[in-house]
Amino acid sequence: MPFSSRFMAGRGRFVSSFLQETKNRGNCPFFFLLLLLTTVTPVTKSTTTFTPAPSPLMLPSPAQVTPPSPIAMAPPSPAPQLHRNQQQINNIIDALIGSGDFNSWADILSVADVADLPFSVTLFVPADESIPTTITIEPFVVLYHIVPQRLSFSELCLLKPLSRLPTLFPSKTVLITNNSLSNFTIDDRLISRPDLYTTHSVAVHGIASLLDYSIYGNGLPTSFPTPKPPSPPSPPGILTLPGIGQLKSNALRFHTEFWVVFLVVLGALLV
Repeated sequence: MPFSSRFMAGRGRFVSSFLQETKNRGNCPFFFLLLLLTTVTPVTKSTTTFTPAPSPLMLPSPAQVTPPSPIAMAPPSPAPQLHRNQQQINNIIDALIGSGDFNSWADILSVADVADLPFSVTLFVPADESIPTTITIEPFVVLYHIVPQRLSFSELCLLKPLSRLPTLFPSKTVLITNNSLSNFTIDDRLISRPDLYTTHSVAVHGIASLLDYSIYGNGLPTSFPTPKPPSPPSPPGILTLPGIGQLKSNALRFHTEFWVVFLVVLGALLV
């Protein structure tokens, strides 16, 4: 039994015996006061601590919310097409001046508008001696000397005679009049300095004289030459053997040569 229960039971028995004793002796204020002090249970002051309830979360109203400032983005840089074209023209001009025979065309290109120049081009540049100093070269004449595709001299040689190449002069084409290595001509003008200047996107060929679009310029262009892809190399460690037909041919030739030599030696011995 817990201590508190035993204490209350003992106090009850004490009170009962005390009341009986008081009854036997008569009313006595002293004993009544003692009984009152004995039976009254002292009140313990509560020490409960009240914790205030947390205040509710106050969200700002939409009007009070300040929207974040947008991140300042740098404006996109302009396309480097114009700068690249100008750099190409400058390199071509340097090559023409360095060659010594194409200064007139170098002067023409130095004042040309390069904004619409394709990334891949072929230029046919006439020699100085073919350009009269008394005439002014019109812009469309310059455009007639530019093909919108890089074609090295070896690629030009893949074209068949009478093939046509488009130019930057609208509806005008140049004509391959001869595709031999020693006498390659376009519009019946000899390519005197093939591959005068070449990069991965530009090819410049020197020609003997100006191209005349009024004679050769009319005609539909043909397709550009497609270089043959190189044959893939044999995998390492694999020996390429001749075919069966080649083996039979070699064996038959060896057999015939053996008997010819044998008969010649035998005839020499018998003589």
